[in-house]
Amino acid sequence: MEKWQLTDGVVEFPSGRRIRARSWKAPVLQLATLSVVLTTVSETEFAGAQTFPGAKEIIMIDWPDQRLPRRSMQAVKTLQEVWQRADQELVEITCRGGVGRTGSALALIAMYEGMSSSEAIDFIRESYNNDSVTSPAQRGFLTDFSPSQVK
Repeated sequence: MEKWQLTDGVVEFPSGRRIRARSWKAPVLQLATLSVVLTTVSETEFAGAQTFPGAKEIIMIDWPDQRLPRRSMQAVKTLQEVWQRADQELVEITCRGGVGRTGSALALIAMYEGMSSSEAIDFIRESYNNDSVTSPAQRGFLTDFSPSQVK
């Protein structure tokens, strides 16, 4: 089982799972096994850009900046799978800025760890980026979500 080193951008959850979060523009030293990309840009538009060097798998979630995922339940299920895989794989979550959407996805994952939405937002702001979960829509999405909805 590989684990991320605890460096900037790596969030360690109470379960011990670690997920790297970043802007997709940021250079990386350690390669991810799985890159989860929160964007409205198609995968083909990233071709050859070296945005996700060495990632064995890339999952795209259609998630506009400052907004909610366009297919909320699909995104929620994908992030639940990502949370489970982070126990054994090097998982990263990225968006253009690496703050709002990425922070919201991390907060959702923290809720799988048993945190309430407000605890999850606080946890991500403290352990990743104080500006995470930037829009009222993102906060509302997390407040309205319950991990029990996905089974």
